[in-house]
Amino acid sequence: MDILQQVLQPLQGADGGAWLRALGYLLLGIVLRNILIHGMRKYVDTHTSPHKAILFRRAMSYSIVFIFVLIALSELGFHSGVLLAVAGVLSVAIGFASQASTSNFISGLFLLGEKSFKVGDVIAVNATRGEVVSIDWLAIKIRTFDNLYVRVPNDDLIKGHVINFAKFQIRRIDLNFWVDLGTDCVQLEDILTRLIQPHTDFLRDPEPDLFRLGIGVLGLQVQWSVWTQTEGFFDARSKLIDLMLPAMQNAGVVITQTPSVVQGQDSSYRMPYP
Repeated sequence: MDILQQVLQPLQGADGGAWLRALGYLLLGIVLRNILIHGMRKYVDTHTSPHKAILFRRAMSYSIVFIFVLIALSELGFHSGVLLAVAGVLSVAIGFASQASTSNFISGLFLLGEKSFKVGDVIAVNATRGEVVSIDWLAIKIRTFDNLYVRVPNDDLIKGHVINFAKFQIRRIDLNFWVDLGTDCVQLEDILTRLIQPHTDFLRDPEPDLFRLGIGVLGLQVQWSVWTQTEGFFDARSKLIDLMLPAMQNAGVVITQTPSVVQGQDSSYRMPYP
């Protein structure tokens, strides 16, 4: 109660001129913040990653506003000792009330150092998959493939399992299907290899491969794996399927089960083409 009285006492003695000066400092701080952020935007955006640029601009914005708020309060008669005492009490109270926020903030610092993903990457966090649109101090924001906005706390990213589909420049397309037991796999692999040679969408290195996965009641299970650029992955995957089906039918290859696109844990992964 004594601290509250000490805080409110300067306001009772502040005249109109003090209030005008305090308001002027607040407006000056906002204008200066906007000028500095706008002036440094081009340099920061071209010399750092997008998520670091966002965090830097926000940290600068909060710092400038905080400084000018202190200056405005001093014009109203607040003394630094009183402000520090109030800040100490508030920090303790906020600390108990926002343990989750503190954990998320610290986790955000770890994520910033790890560089596991950046703005624009496609990631999967638990059951959420989509494009990272923002990386903030407490959480990241994801746009899912059906255009939903999802906020994921940083603490969940540190403790959970995160898949980054855009981390590397190339990805592998895996097509799993079953063929008749009498199929000549060497001949099938030769047909599929020659099929993709004229197309630049598919890489020669690493080489494509036809894996024999097992034998079952449906016949022989195989996997045709082809590498492509990550940026054009979805177009290349669709194109590969469109090329394979008629070529295999013309060669007399009997498919005992409809091909399914499999990417390890990514079998249900879908997104709009970039």
